Order: sequence, then C-alpha cells, then structure tokens
Amino acid sequence: MNYLIVDASVSLKWALNDEEYVTQAVALRDAAVRERRFEMLAPSLWVYEVANGLNVAVRRGRIDGATGEQALRLLLVLGVRLVDPAPVDVYREAEQSGIAVYDAAYLALARALDAPLWTGDWRFYQAVQGDSLVRWIGEFV
Repeated sequence: MNYLIVDASVSLKWALNDEEYVTQAVALRDAAVRERRFEMLAPSLWVYEVANGLNVAVRRGRIDGATGEQALRLLLVLGVRLVDPAPVDVYREAEQSGIAVYDAAYLALARALDAPLWTGDWRFYQAVQGDSLVRWIGEFV
C-alpha cells in the first residue's frame, strides 16, 4: 500500500467549502477513499487540529455548531490512520527546519515512512519548500 501524509489544513478543506483548493483536496481524499490508490496517515494531533479548525470556523460564523460537529464526525470516519512519529524525531525536525513542533510531527512522519506530505498551509510549505517530501495541495492532480 502506498502511503501519504495529510495535515489538518488539507483535511479541513474536505469540510469547509469556502477554502482555497477545495477541489484538489477533495480529489486527494477521493483517490484514497474511493479509488484506494493510497492510505492517508497523520499524527494523532491531527484530530485536535481538525477539531480546532472547525471550532474556529464556528466562532467566525463560517459554519454553525451543529455543522461543525457533524463535519468532525465525518472526518473521523474517513479512514485517516493515526500514526505517531518518535518525539525525538519530531523535535529534531522542528529544530533543523525552524518550524513549529506540531508541523514537524507531520514532516517527521513523512520522513519515517518516506511518504509525501500534502499541506494547504502556505507558511509551512514555504518554510520547508526545498524538502522533496512536502507537496502543495494546489498542485494535486
């Protein structure tokens, strides 16, 4: 099975249709869920980042609370398998790349599995742009 790592910024596009690059994010999801071309993985913090993103969307009036809760339930059953990289690897990745530890968790997992990491977080992407494992969701075909 081929693996790919999805971060919360990509996953939130599956629930928030007013985001940029929704079409590409949905195509990635469908390639995994419907076509079974690969398995989606994320560190366990993905759950809390997705929940937080939906909560922020509710607070900003983009969606209502019931919609946010329903979206979270749907995201949790999509089959994103949670796999945690070694904490020391995460720390090293953050230190070497100059990125936040929570972003480094995704990158450390990608590195451990030699799997592409898809992100919709432009600042994170720019910070690690030279890394061949990190892919911009706007480029998913």
